[in-house]
Amino acid sequence: SILSAALPELAHVGYVALRLEDVATRAGVAKTTVYRRWPTKAELVRDAVTQTVARETPLPDTGSLRTDMRVMLERTMALMTTPEGMAVARLITTESVDPEVEELCRNLREQARSHRASLIVRAQEGGELPAEADAMLITDSVFAVAMSRLIRYGERLDRATCERLIDLVVTGAEHGGGQHARVRRRG
Repeated sequence: SILSAALPELAHVGYVALRLEDVATRAGVAKTTVYRRWPTKAELVRDAVTQTVARETPLPDTGSLRTDMRVMLERTMALMTTPEGMAVARLITTESVDPEVEELCRNLREQARSHRASLIVRAQEGGELPAEADAMLITDSVFAVAMSRLIRYGERLDRATCERLIDLVVTGAEHGGGQHARVRRRG
């Protein structure tokens, strides 16, 4: 209940003004209960955000890379429109100047990127994409565009737009675009 209370409180007041006592009140527990488990604000926020981001798991496995990416992208967009997701977005976009928050955001980004890149690695192992394709670049190309539009402009991509974006990126990767060590083709 404490972790469930932390993100709504974070969304309400922001990281700088977040107090563990207020999270305890929201959770209906004594503040000593919170401090015993999470001695610092950074630790509590890290665990609360990690729990929220973990909702993206497990990886979709529809048998198609494009469909798996669309499912994951739709899940991520849905999460980012919840109060918890908006708290994470606020943390990343406006409060990452704090060194504790910057470290937390960096770790979260890398976890999310690695998790998403697992889809690409699985597709490479299954022969859907060339082994030389840069898994991080492929997922970043899709998710960065979608998250930028959602967080910066409040524009959630519809299914058709998600599919077109994914198709654009995956088609490029299928034809040799975005490789780690690009081999020059003779024409």
